[in-house]
Amino acid sequence: MNTFVKRFSAFVLVLMLAAFCASVVCVAATDEKAKEILEKTYNKYTDLIKKSGSDIQSLAAKITIKGGGELPMGNNGGAMPLNVNATLELYFAQPRNLYIALVGNLGNATVIVSGEANKVATIMLPGTRQFAKIDVPEERMADMDEVAEEPPPVGEVLKDANVTYDGIAETKLGKAHKIKLQFDNPNSEGGVTVYILDGKWDPVRVDINVEEKLNVVVEFEKLEINEKVPASQFVPNTEGYTEISQDELGTVIMMQVMSAMMQGGGME
Repeated sequence: MNTFVKRFSAFVLVLMLAAFCASVVCVAATDEKAKEILEKTYNKYTDLIKKSGSDIQSLAAKITIKGGGELPMGNNGGAMPLNVNATLELYFAQPRNLYIALVGNLGNATVIVSGEANKVATIMLPGTRQFAKIDVPEERMADMDEVAEEPPPVGEVLKDANVTYDGIAETKLGKAHKIKLQFDNPNSEGGVTVYILDGKWDPVRVDINVEEKLNVVVEFEKLEINEKVPASQFVPNTEGYTEISQDELGTVIMMQVMSAMMQGGGME
């Protein structure tokens, strides 16, 4: 498998597994049909990482994130209203070309990595016309390679999960199986519902609900392998932008997000 595809896929897998393990309840009550469907999805993507990536030249995806609620602030029980309406576009192509664009009411940002030899990510902020260049440590890439070679078995991931099957639902990409994951409080009405496309076993939607405090829908509107991506997609156009440092970048992003949150996530 191409190194870049393997590393990036492994990174995404690690994030998904971490979120999954952190949000489900440890009561070992997995519905067998739900487990079977999750196994098909999990095995499809781990096989892709381990041995089937040689035919992958590119990937294109579009994801929408919508919802809102209250975001806890500190330990005093306070909360700040948060509304999210964002679109994430992602492209990558061999060798090691990556483009991520986030556009939404909490601000806009673009991340571009160009070429196998280029170990620098360019991060652009269209709202303030600023950009920064960030070194990508080779050690992090090596860590991702290790996970790609030995992903944890699905049984280990699911052994403590309360997972149930909730029938078939229509999604933008077709009929999908609904799998419900319960949060760490067995009496809580909150949880996560994952929609997995029937026959293809791709995740196409995730609903996140924390009782009445937070409701977010993450929907995959596009997921295409080997779609032709023009080389220009991975060339940063910083004309008219001002370069800032990595520390300044963090400050600008934080101010942008906090400003939007103070307005109830209403910044356009």
